[in-house]
Amino acid sequence: MRTQSRVFFLTMLLVMLGATSVHAATRSAGALRAKSAIAMDLASGRILYEQNADEQIPPASLTKVLTLYLAFEAVQEKRLSLTDPVLVTPEAAVAGGSRMNIRSGERVIVREIMKGIAVASGNDACVALAQHLSASEDFHPFVAAMNAKAHELGMADTVFKNPNGMPADGQLTTARDMLKLSASYLRRFPQALTFHSMTTYVHNNHNHHNANRLLTSYEGVDGLKTGYVRASGYNNVVTAKRGETRVVAVVLGARSAGARAAVTQQLLDIAFKTLGKGESIAVLDEQKGRGKLPLALAQAAPRQQDRDLRAAQVLADSKVGQLQQALAGEPDQAAAEDAKPASALLRRKVAQGAYAIQESSFQSRQRAERRAQHLEKKGLPVQVVAARLDGKGKYYRVLVGPYTNVAEARKTERMLGHGSVLVE
Repeated sequence: MRTQSRVFFLTMLLVMLGATSVHAATRSAGALRAKSAIAMDLASGRILYEQNADEQIPPASLTKVLTLYLAFEAVQEKRLSLTDPVLVTPEAAVAGGSRMNIRSGERVIVREIMKGIAVASGNDACVALAQHLSASEDFHPFVAAMNAKAHELGMADTVFKNPNGMPADGQLTTARDMLKLSASYLRRFPQALTFHSMTTYVHNNHNHHNANRLLTSYEGVDGLKTGYVRASGYNNVVTAKRGETRVVAVVLGARSAGARAAVTQQLLDIAFKTLGKGESIAVLDEQKGRGKLPLALAQAAPRQQDRDLRAAQVLADSKVGQLQQALAGEPDQAAAEDAKPASALLRRKVAQGAYAIQESSFQSRQRAERRAQHLEKKGLPVQVVAARLDGKGKYYRVLVGPYTNVAEARKTERMLGHGSVLVE
């Protein structure tokens, strides 16, 4: 009898140890051949698997999910349009690593820039977009907005240093934090998958292939983003939908591109199997955030209605600087035309034949001066003039010119493109 009891006890102990080891496999290192991993059911927020999910690792190009997040947020708030042209600066054009192959001086619309980020993983495209939204070659406002948004979403163990994930001291994230970001991104901007599901993209005769191998090899996968830097290894955020169920999975630190795809596939298999059994580990602790573009970037990127207002008020103050002289001969006509809204181009013929272009307008003189300095580096004649608009406060206009003939002014106006207005 005593022998039977001992056998029963040992049997139960082995069963318990076996069950413990199975459960621990969902949390402990070594279960998957990657540094860390986590998977979740998007609808419920239930965690289906995790392994070292709070280990800090450089994000590499997974950073670009947040860059696109902010771009979609700016579009949603009408501070950015998918058809806005982005001027490619020399700094953007020479960005290293994976590239979209944009060229200095080229103008590329936002939609194409976003495709270049999502599919080609363009570091150059990220810099161009960050500079465009920051209204400056200095994209620190964009990076500040990235970290503000990460804080809003509860990404407590993440710090961003640049918009593309290129190696930078102190730039770190975790699998859990990337899951929080990706979940919010997919819920708020499901249209983003239109870009992330593209397998190829061509720009300037360069054909780019999406590094997400599972797009064509795993049932239901339709995004998101891959990444690699030496310090982290091969990273991946993937989403797959089967029926009404969508799973989001994060793998950080795989040993190769092939291993990354294999481990991610294994993680998705585990996630869908766990869901089928109705099991889960926990619920992701998520924060929704403000749902608005962070202030650091909102100040640099005015709403469309504000841009329209500025365009409509290009000639509102005819007594300032060069415009005062240009309009002195025809004050009545000037007053009448100032009352009309301006679209892309305002024309007025004056006796003096002087032309200027309003490139931008700000409520802060400091920001206007910074923009003027940026344009001066391009060899353009620039001046900042102040104007008080009725009921709208004071604005500081960045004017390019004067030019003595309209052909020369038009040439510069076409080069400036978005937001510029020719005033004669």
